[in-house]
This record gives sequence, C-alpha cells and structure tokens, in this order.
Amino acid sequence: MKIIISPAKEQLAQPYNFNPTNPIFQNKAEALVSSLKKYNKDKIEKAFKCSSDIAQNVFNSYQNFNKEVHPALFFFNGLQYKNIQVQTLKEDEIQFLIENLYIADSLYGILRASDNISHYRLDYKVKVPFFDYNYYKKELDEFIKEPIINLCSKEYSKNLNQDKLFTINFVQDVKGKVKSYSTHTKMIRGKFIKYLAQNKSTSLSVIRKFNIDDYYLIDENNKEMTFKKIF
Repeated sequence: MKIIISPAKEQLAQPYNFNPTNPIFQNKAEALVSSLKKYNKDKIEKAFKCSSDIAQNVFNSYQNFNKEVHPALFFFNGLQYKNIQVQTLKEDEIQFLIENLYIADSLYGILRASDNISHYRLDYKVKVPFFDYNYYKKELDEFIKEPIINLCSKEYSKNLNQDKLFTINFVQDVKGKVKSYSTHTKMIRGKFIKYLAQNKSTSLSVIRKFNIDDYYLIDENNKEMTFKKIF
C-alpha cells in the first residue's frame, strides 16, 4: 500500500539530492492560483480570516507563485515533517518515500514527495467562491484506486475515497483521558513515516510492530489500526 499524509502551513526549504518532479494536477492548481491572484490583501484577510501581516505574505506568495519551487517533502516543515527528519534518511529510504508517499493538498490536490511546489497558504477553511472540498474530488477519486494507508487529519481525509483508506490512529492517555492530542499525534505520525522508510515497507506485519516512543497497538480491524501511548 501507498501512504498519504497531510501538508503543513509551515514551509522551509531543505537540501535534497534527486531530480524533482512536477505535480500531477499542476494545471488545475495553476488555474486556482490565477483566481487567487485577483484577491488584494484586504480580500485575502477576510477570506483567510487572518491577520494583516499574514494576508500580505499570502498576497506576495501568490503574486510570485512558481518563481521559486522546492520538492514537497523537503519544503513542508510542520511538526509531522520535522519528525520525519528527512536529512537523517539514507538515499534508499528517501527513494522509498518518493515512490510510496503522497501528500493530500488543498492547492495541488495530491503531491508526491519529489513534486516541486511553490510557497503558498491555503486550506479548506478559506472562504472563496471558486474553491471547496469538491475542487479535486473527481481527480482524487480517479487517482486513488487501491487501498492506501491514511495518516491524514480529518480535514484532508474528508474528500478522499473512504472505501480505499486504511487509517492509522494515534491516541494518548493523559491522566486517564484518552484521545488524539494534536501536537503528540503530529509528532508520532512523522516518526511513523520515518519508521516505514527505514523498513522500506508498508506491510501490515511491519506496521503492527511499531512501538516507537512507547506507542503500542491496541486495536485493529479491516479499516484501521489504533496505537496508544500512556503519559
């Protein structure tokens, strides 16, 4: 099975040593960017529900879209990605992720680890008339034809074909309250991706053995696995 994860708002270019690829739905992404370029800073601030400074940065990123690009896995820099620690991976482990990892993305639809992307900010909470969950729905349904390991947040798994998802859940027991705490879950998702890369496998037998940071398997069925950590 392939793997699919969420993107991140934070972005930071890191060194890489492979030939980048172009996003699969690049033309549709650029059409979306063309519409966003028509928004001035004030309209962006309202649509994105963000501060004036962030709105200015968003405006600048779309006006300068594609002037500088970088491979997605080496550009996203949220907690999940920091814990993948791509700079510590061996060449064959990076190649495994290039071949097996997808990133569900609001602007690009879906990305491979090696796909060049531009700096941007967009999520499904943004209120504009030309973009919502349906923008890439047809393309994603046609693209994801086989079962896929789902590590996406609910925001990004919502418009994926639910019949094809095998979801990995992480929960934390904090003083008897068991739930998925966002910060802890983002961190362990990254370490889980690194674990799969180092094992160069997405087999269920390898997944079941995952026990990094004291997480252990507590439940499994034909649609999902759940790992728990007690704090």
